[in-house]
Amino acid sequence: MKSSDLFILGIVFGGLLVYYLIRLLQSFKLKHRYKKSKKAEAAAQKYLEQQGYSIIAQQKRVPIITKIDSKSFKNHVKADFIVKKDGLKYVVEVKTGKQVEKPTSAGIRRQLLEYYLIYRTNGVLLLDMENKRIHAVEFEIEMPWQIKNIFSHLAALAAGALLGLLLVKGGLIG
Repeated sequence: MKSSDLFILGIVFGGLLVYYLIRLLQSFKLKHRYKKSKKAEAAAQKYLEQQGYSIIAQQKRVPIITKIDSKSFKNHVKADFIVKKDGLKYVVEVKTGKQVEKPTSAGIRRQLLEYYLIYRTNGVLLLDMENKRIHAVEFEIEMPWQIKNIFSHLAALAAGALLGLLLVKGGLIG
């Protein structure tokens, strides 16, 4: 075997070794994050109960079907907790670490809006386990201008009909 062959084999085996070490590190990080999130969820359940919330469901999965070009794709949405307090139901998302630093970030906002639309509870709560703080999240969604215009046109039509009726009843119109 020539030295150039050994060099090429060394590159290939070295590349494979680096690849597998990176995969091993990623796997370790995922397992560590999973353990941390499980620990945080157990602490979150205890904290929510201490704050007067009763746990209705944990890791509640709701199946959804997304259709793209008439083709159906099955999936699910999973919230950390569904809780109840004072007769009202809430969906709760638990966040830890850097995720809590920016609760208005696009990813978190989309996730909470998804929960708001899918679970149809009385509200959405964002639980910051780092600071033991519950944030009530609300969404004010403006109606598209077309629908606003329809309502304003219907209101104008109703007002006109009422005015016409009053004029007829009052004998001003014939």
